[in-house]
Amino acid sequence: MAVEKADHLPEESERIFTVRQHKAAYGIGILIIGMGALFLLLDMIYHVSPIALWMYGVILFPFLLGILVCLEAKNRQLAVTKNGLYYCNMFGKAKRFGIEDIGSAKAVFDPAWAPGYVLYDREGKKICRLEAGMRDADRMFLYLHDNQIDIHMGKGMKKGGEEMPDGMFFQEIIAEEKLPELSESAYKQAEELLEEWKERNRKLGAELLYGFAEYHGSRIDPEAELQMEESRIIKAEGELPEDYVCMLEIYIQKDGWMVRDKKGNLQYMVWPVFYKRKLMTQEEKIRLYCNGNWKTGVESVLEYWEKYLPKHKFMMEQIDLGYELKKKAG
Repeated sequence: MAVEKADHLPEESERIFTVRQHKAAYGIGILIIGMGALFLLLDMIYHVSPIALWMYGVILFPFLLGILVCLEAKNRQLAVTKNGLYYCNMFGKAKRFGIEDIGSAKAVFDPAWAPGYVLYDREGKKICRLEAGMRDADRMFLYLHDNQIDIHMGKGMKKGGEEMPDGMFFQEIIAEEKLPELSESAYKQAEELLEEWKERNRKLGAELLYGFAEYHGSRIDPEAELQMEESRIIKAEGELPEDYVCMLEIYIQKDGWMVRDKKGNLQYMVWPVFYKRKLMTQEEKIRLYCNGNWKTGVESVLEYWEKYLPKHKFMMEQIDLGYELKKKAG
């Protein structure tokens, strides 16, 4: 299959996922059109003498820009199906191609402080560009990565795998039998990092309760401070479940009590270190991954705590986690 014109886009039911603009873009477009209407109304009310022709261009510009933003929100999308990919531009013109037709991709700087990317065919011709702020843009990045599409760093992006943004390329497939060994190593790194932070901030008198907790990912409530008991894996018998997630959990304590801020928010962080997910390829195999970027994430939160904690007052509460935080997973 080569990149070819498409007469129509696939039905929503046929799609695996779709990269598209958020619905908020409609609101932005309408707001811009409203500004243009306001300028026109003011001109009609206060117009007393001939004005320069270029002023009419100024009034017309918001109308055109707002219409383009609305067209972008309505039409521009990339639909991924099992039978191919469909890209539609803002004017409703669509083209179809297969994953095998993508020769490379280029990560480019995006105002959203995350990588946008441009897709190219095997002849080096541009297929489309997608912004990081679009819905499911992160899933498309993983889709490219899983299908072994070569992704280069474009202008404004750092070179080298260790500088890849958002941890997208820090994940590594690991064998399940390696999990205990790798998790033990990760715990030692976390211990060194956290004990150093405690020593550096001794004047706070803060204690840190930390370790690994294992969950069924499909049962995790992202809004909950403490997960329900049925979401936890007490002991994994045999092969790990397909939705397995191992979190590094870190709680701030004072004299053995949990710490909350004045709004009642528990002071803690959880970070996925090991997890299973389905490869976004035709085989759709489920693999166990190690998130090699967990340490950077933890460091950023610790840096924030170092600045935030001394400037605020907190409450203490006796909370029993109901489970043990472990030094080794699996």
